[in-house]
Amino acid sequence: MKKILLLCFIILNIFSYSETREINMDEIDAVTSASIVPAKYVNKYVPKGFTNSDKKKALFVVGDMRKNSITFDMLYTAVKFFEDNNMEAEIRDLYEMNWNPVLSMDEFYYQKDGIGVPKEDVAREQDFVRKADYIIFVYPNWHDTPNVMVKGYQERVFAKKFAYEDGQNGGINGLLKGKGIFTIMNCGWLGGGRGFINGGVGIDDKKWNSYMKAFKVLDDDTAEFWGAENCGRFVTDLYPRNNDKEYKEHLEKLRADLRNYLKDVFINGKRPKKSFF
Repeated sequence: MKKILLLCFIILNIFSYSETREINMDEIDAVTSASIVPAKYVNKYVPKGFTNSDKKKALFVVGDMRKNSITFDMLYTAVKFFEDNNMEAEIRDLYEMNWNPVLSMDEFYYQKDGIGVPKEDVAREQDFVRKADYIIFVYPNWHDTPNVMVKGYQERVFAKKFAYEDGQNGGINGLLKGKGIFTIMNCGWLGGGRGFINGGVGIDDKKWNSYMKAFKVLDDDTAEFWGAENCGRFVTDLYPRNNDKEYKEHLEKLRADLRNYLKDVFINGKRPKKSFF
């Protein structure tokens, strides 16, 4: 009898725990960059992908498991922008691909020393990189760095003798010359700013600039390492906020701001000034 009662108690607790784990989407805190776009405002966009044409090509590498996030909304907006401007776009959705971000010991010397051949999944991504004119990383801001999926993609795909090699007189010689890198990052809703350096319009403009300059050093260093051009970064740390009464208007403003920024960079050729390092 005691065993039966104990079993019943365990089952009840399991169901109780499951109920407490259900997520009410209306209560998600956008401040933690968990911004979720209401279903009626989601504008999913599927690109046509790369072809053998001579059009400029943009490779989007996205690391977010939530297809209805602000991060994905910016991805869809950007991809459509490129195709609307006579360029080709390809999305590599790392979570959907079940991408393995871990650099294993059996591929370490390929990645770090260029010894041997890449694994099949890495070789496939390197083919996309070869075809691309622009490599655009899209991710939410978790702990102020690319999240593990995107960082793992960078570490495994951009290997020695593919993305860089030893220079003749020391140092590094980047092998991805003629390509550009760009980042789209969602910080959620802290009111810091939008765009990049000198884009802060919220909590503290000086603090925003300091924050963005740190990212710029990272971007400049990465681009130089690979021999690519740093095309910049678009960061949003402003609305829309979950349960915002003007959510639609604020979402459309974000989309318009991103399109205008992309136009400056990829149509008008605007580039950030090089860092001090």
